[in-house]
Amino acid sequence: MASWGYILILYFLFPLISPKITRNLASGAPTQLTNIYPFPCSDHIKTCSAFLYQHNGLSKQNITKLYSVNASAIKPISYDDRQDYLVTVPCTCKNVNETVGYFYDTSYKLQLLDTFANVSNNIYSGQAWKVGGEEESYKAEDVVTMHLLCGCVEDGQKTVVTYTVQQRDTLSSIGDSLSSQVSDIEKLNPSLTSPQFVDIGWLLYVPMYKNGVPLPNTAGKKHEAHKWTILVGILSAVTVLSMCTVMIFIIRRNRLQKRAKEDRAAISKSLSTNKTMSLQRQYMYKDQTEDIPVFESERPVIYSLEEIAEATCDFDESRIIGQGGYGSVYYGTIGKQEVAIKKMRSNKSKEFIAELKVLCKIHHINVVELLGYASGDDHLYLVYEYIPNGSLNEHLHQPVLKGNKPLSWTTRTQIALDTARGIEYIHDHTKSRYVHRDIKTSNILLDEAMRAKVADFGLAKLVGRTNEDEFLATRLVGTPGYLPPESVKELQITTKTDVFAFGVVLAELITGKRALIRENGDPNKMKSLISIIQEIFQDEDPESALESFIDGNIKGCYPLEDVYKMGEIADWCLSENAINRPEMREVVVALSQIRTSSTEWEASLGGDSVVFSGLFNGR
Repeated sequence: MASWGYILILYFLFPLISPKITRNLASGAPTQLTNIYPFPCSDHIKTCSAFLYQHNGLSKQNITKLYSVNASAIKPISYDDRQDYLVTVPCTCKNVNETVGYFYDTSYKLQLLDTFANVSNNIYSGQAWKVGGEEESYKAEDVVTMHLLCGCVEDGQKTVVTYTVQQRDTLSSIGDSLSSQVSDIEKLNPSLTSPQFVDIGWLLYVPMYKNGVPLPNTAGKKHEAHKWTILVGILSAVTVLSMCTVMIFIIRRNRLQKRAKEDRAAISKSLSTNKTMSLQRQYMYKDQTEDIPVFESERPVIYSLEEIAEATCDFDESRIIGQGGYGSVYYGTIGKQEVAIKKMRSNKSKEFIAELKVLCKIHHINVVELLGYASGDDHLYLVYEYIPNGSLNEHLHQPVLKGNKPLSWTTRTQIALDTARGIEYIHDHTKSRYVHRDIKTSNILLDEAMRAKVADFGLAKLVGRTNEDEFLATRLVGTPGYLPPESVKELQITTKTDVFAFGVVLAELITGKRALIRENGDPNKMKSLISIIQEIFQDEDPESALESFIDGNIKGCYPLEDVYKMGEIADWCLSENAINRPEMREVVVALSQIRTSSTEWEASLGGDSVVFSGLFNGR
């Protein structure tokens, strides 16, 4: 039996050896059978969950068979312009032909002319361990065991990824892609004696952080700085206290002058009758209470109640274009501009403030635009741009009964991409990071060109930008059928809350079904679309299972490969564990590719096709 000392010597001598590395001329992949080593076993860990990185361009369905895993164990990961996968496997310490290390075993049915080299490199990404002499007995149709290399570490925050170096890889790019740090990769791979140098075909064990790479540890520096802070604080205290009286006097005088000026402006604006307090006085003075925000935007206009009433013909019922728990939405015109006016009861001031605070700071083509606001007669009003084609819900569920044409497949891909971009914007591209908390088809509006805009920010919340930041709600809010497990069980709110809800929207775009479905028409028996998607991707033939659920309104006119890819994204977004869900920026990239592919497919059918969506002439 080989000793562990011998294996460790091989680890350190590896870069000093000049290995013979040949290349498969057809694929460009290295054939490297002698320069990979098993991960040494720990005395404390016999088995663990690990990842195998699969880059051979196999379909998710093929990976489930070749790796003997369920579809839920396979997670997409973007690499350049290619779709690779992380395969979750149970990694076990075992003895393979007198070599002890961590392995995952799977079965493979040999094909004609198969060799160990082409099976390992072209099927298992060069991650199989060769047992001496076994290749001599290879015969087509025989089933052989492939010993795939994996690793386990005692750090509960990390999972080991078995990764084979590809073109243009560096340790830094590998670390960025797999949420790891270069120093950690070097520690786990002692053969890397040349800093930052890797070559195509090398096998690396990458310690991936489960919750993202943590911020640098500055505890020691903070401790030293804390001492100096105390010293400086003591020396400064006398000076600060001596200035307080003067500062308080100046601040109070400025506040009184500012309030008097704003009161005159509010009165001249005349928001409503004398019986109603102006919105500006009620919500805009920060010095009335520390809990009321100041809205720093030049764009929203403060309208008078008379202007709002005139715009809606005195709130004529024929002008109602939407209703909800908050109140009603009216169609109106102010000047020559068409607007939508949300009329909210005064007891909905919390939602009113939330939406006003968010939309005053957000301006994006895929987010509905706030034009202004008003108050009066115990009601609050928000004035938006008018979106003529209503909500996605009206065009997706029983569209013909509502006087709408069914959405083509390509139009659905554009709506999905537009919505993803709107959500990505509030997550990643605003000064403050927001969670919408109520993403659903009825809150996605479609303009005259059938382009989507995210609406209704009444439940939006500000969250932080680090991996550890999360918001704990005081009560469960949102819409049943769109809520993730962590929100229901623990009232946790993060950006992954929106990702989960968006997964349901994608499932609705594919199937045409609602988020909650009555079983056999019984209102007391409801089935969620989430469970249907999970069942589809746990099926032995997920592609066929998904095809049976595709919306009949598309009338069979769709590229099945693109529909399946969107289904995979939906399944990814609906991961039970929030950590396993993608960020919206990853979803945007994946949907952009699907949208491009679907548009090319549609163009190949010609403009006379019944599914031609008109994307090329401005729709």
